[in-house]
Amino acid sequence: MATVLITGVGRRLGFFLAHQFLGLGYQVIGQYRSERPELAELRNKGVRLIQADFSQRTQLLDFIDAVKQQCDCLEVLIHNASLFIRDDPCHSALEQAEFFDAMYAVHMLAPTLINEALYPALKQAKGNVVAMTDIYAEQPHKAFRSYCASKAGLANLVKSYASHWAPEVRVNAIEPGPMLFLDEHEQQHRDKVLAQTPLAKEGGLMPVWQSIELLINNDYLTGCSIKVDGGRSLTQW
Repeated sequence: MATVLITGVGRRLGFFLAHQFLGLGYQVIGQYRSERPELAELRNKGVRLIQADFSQRTQLLDFIDAVKQQCDCLEVLIHNASLFIRDDPCHSALEQAEFFDAMYAVHMLAPTLINEALYPALKQAKGNVVAMTDIYAEQPHKAFRSYCASKAGLANLVKSYASHWAPEVRVNAIEPGPMLFLDEHEQQHRDKVLAQTPLAKEGGLMPVWQSIELLINNDYLTGCSIKVDGGRSLTQW
């Protein structure tokens, strides 16, 4: 049975991807930061769940040790865990440092350490790594400076690992755009985002899954990044 590791399976995209891989017969290993009602459903379906807050160094290292014990052959690794939080202009220097440390830990350090630890398992399976970056990695949003910078670092890591690990393991990225609005997003915000999106609609999660399938199944793709954003990266916001 093929195995996939997905970080950030507690909600939204990660939760959706876990179900998609289960439907293909994969054994799914999932990381989550905090307990959520949705996780009971994943457990009932046989997903192996491991709790870890990647912003906490000890928890990250414990997570890596736990995953290494659970799989010696890994077909797919999805780096999906994310912290999408605005920079706070009221932060003190110490608070800003701690905030940036958390962004760096989740978006760059965790993927790096997980990659290094699981390379033997990925190589054994001639596996695939897919990282969720962001269209903001290339066109940063002024209110999310730390988020954008750390996602840009992840995008660079994708290229580095794609070159370093070829031809045994392929490494690619997906840059999501306005896929799925949050419940707290007001209609004015939604209208503004869609007005800045050439395809003028909310993408949903299926386009991301379709892009992951492409990256996994096309064995001549590595080091590439697919924008799944309805064309929003073509506009200025």
